[in-house]
Amino acid sequence: MNMGKNNEIRFLENCLIIDNKILVLSDFHIGYEEYLYGKMIPIRAQFDETIKSLDRVFNLMKKEKRKIEKIVILGDLKHEFGEISESEWSETLGLMDYLLKKTEKIILINGNHDNILGPIAKKRGIEVVSYYKYKNICFIHGDKLQDECEGSKILIMGHLHPAITLSDPYKKEKFKCFLLGKWKGKRVIIIPSFIPLVFGYDLRDINELEKEFSFIENRSLKNFEVIIYNEKEEREYNFGKLKGLIK
Repeated sequence: MNMGKNNEIRFLENCLIIDNKILVLSDFHIGYEEYLYGKMIPIRAQFDETIKSLDRVFNLMKKEKRKIEKIVILGDLKHEFGEISESEWSETLGLMDYLLKKTEKIILINGNHDNILGPIAKKRGIEVVSYYKYKNICFIHGDKLQDECEGSKILIMGHLHPAITLSDPYKKEKFKCFLLGKWKGKRVIIIPSFIPLVFGYDLRDINELEKEFSFIENRSLKNFEVIIYNEKEEREYNFGKLKGLIK
């Protein structure tokens, strides 16, 4: 997909590849299992499943002989608001070590769950920023719009955890999805969460989304296109505008 000014943007498994060299990820929510079940949970699958998903992305890039030069994480890397849990320390550092073997630079954007991410990032010499700009693109978390992004033509964000339930007469199935649309003269891409344990907010409940976004109105979101990536086929499917999928 060409977004203008030579920005090639590619949908991949719950992430984006930009100009074949920048990987964009969002909303890992590391520590979510411990938040739900406490330290006594016998098996923690979130980290292992996250690495498996990342392995698929990097294996595809290797097969295509492409090298990821930068990784942009759009916030909510960890889950706890007011502390750093035991699993957040170990698993976030583990994820950083994994990613640092795959790229030259990691850019961490501060999410609303990342109040005290700094001490973890500092351990690996990574700065936490409120936004990142590349060409005509501004990367943000998505809970608010930074003034510095006003002049950008493209916004890429996470935060919403978009998902959609599709149904036929025999079954219903929920899928993580991307949202692609226009807002106040800008092209906007909202990417799904990378956390493997939670699908996200069902976009059919659009009125509930007012609690999540402070600057993109529901009437605008209803005109966004819903895109689902099929990892088995390694391709995306465009299901048209959101307003055509909700009742």
